[in-house]
Amino acid sequence: MMWLIACTENELVAKESPADEGLPTDDAPDIEVSPARVHFGEVALGSENSATITVTNAGSGTLLVDSPRLASNNADLAVSALGSSMLAAGASTDFVVTWEPADGGSLDNAVLVDSNDADEPSVEVPLGGTLPSGEIEVTPSTYDFGTVAVGASTSTPVTVSNVGEGPLTVSSLRFDATDTDLGVLDYGGLALLPAVLAPGDSTVVTVSYAPSDGSGDEGTLGIFSDDPDTYEAGTTFTGQGEDPDPCDGFTQHVKLTLTADDAWEGWLDGVSFNAPGQYGWDTIDTLEWDLACGDHALALYATDTAQVIAGVLAAIEVEGTVTFVSGGSGWTMYDTSPPADWTDIAFDDSAWHVPEACGDTSPWGSTPQPLYDLGARWIWWTSDCRDLGEAWVRLNFTVP
Repeated sequence: MMWLIACTENELVAKESPADEGLPTDDAPDIEVSPARVHFGEVALGSENSATITVTNAGSGTLLVDSPRLASNNADLAVSALGSSMLAAGASTDFVVTWEPADGGSLDNAVLVDSNDADEPSVEVPLGGTLPSGEIEVTPSTYDFGTVAVGASTSTPVTVSNVGEGPLTVSSLRFDATDTDLGVLDYGGLALLPAVLAPGDSTVVTVSYAPSDGSGDEGTLGIFSDDPDTYEAGTTFTGQGEDPDPCDGFTQHVKLTLTADDAWEGWLDGVSFNAPGQYGWDTIDTLEWDLACGDHALALYATDTAQVIAGVLAAIEVEGTVTFVSGGSGWTMYDTSPPADWTDIAFDDSAWHVPEACGDTSPWGSTPQPLYDLGARWIWWTSDCRDLGEAWVRLNFTVP
């Protein structure tokens, strides 16, 4: 400020210089950037979103603006050139920031606007944005390996897909099973975790089943990801082990010796093995087979053609050893005509009667001695060997 000293008749008077009255201060630019923050919202991979940022000179001096720059390099972000780098007082210019996400992760960056504003030489505009979340889908959700022989193995693929619009990050994988018969054979694209699946991508995990015994097995494949709606996805597995068949391809020689009073018909495992019409209770018949080890069923029908008495006398030898004889355990009889399937091996004869061995070792004064020598006895409804006109007889037996 300048002061002038004037001399008057009375005193000296100090007055301000006219230069101090209403003169402007030094010209100075003043930068304003709008908006102060940019959030692009949710942008899918392969799409883009843009925001316009306006730079204004709110000062009285000329504002010189440098080209906008990113706080950190990001190939998914593009910054356009300024409309003008020199702004007079009150003037504005624009530039555009575009985000086109190409991989996973949300956006956290900033664009910097530098100028000759002495009070605010650099303005930071934070940039943000999010990607749509991924959505996990695992198929199948359940799988039954069925029955698998012990010592054999089988496998099945499990497909893990991202059916969402954003990337899916698989963070961990867990397999829980009752034992090691079930397990992951190949992790596929999830061998190294975390693993990222782009929208529409999928990978395959292979699960195997190799039963070690004849028990049932259960297991669960659990897959954990950043799908916000699904904490755990996966597949439940079941399987049944089957012990090897000890009879597979193995047979033994079986010989049946029998007679009846006095006509008979016979079936082995439901298949007829004689023609009806044999007469004479003292006639002994012999039949032979090579049978697989396991369960079998012998069915006999006896009828008396002359009297009202009928019975069965039989012996079974396995590899030359007498194993089953009439009068022993395992034989059953029926008192009326049985169901049509009574000769089948699967027929349930648990409700049938247990026959009794005849107490008369020589009914009617004669005995088929070869069968008695094998230990067989006539079987009847009663021990007095009387009052039976027809006999339906079964023997369920096992060839070892």
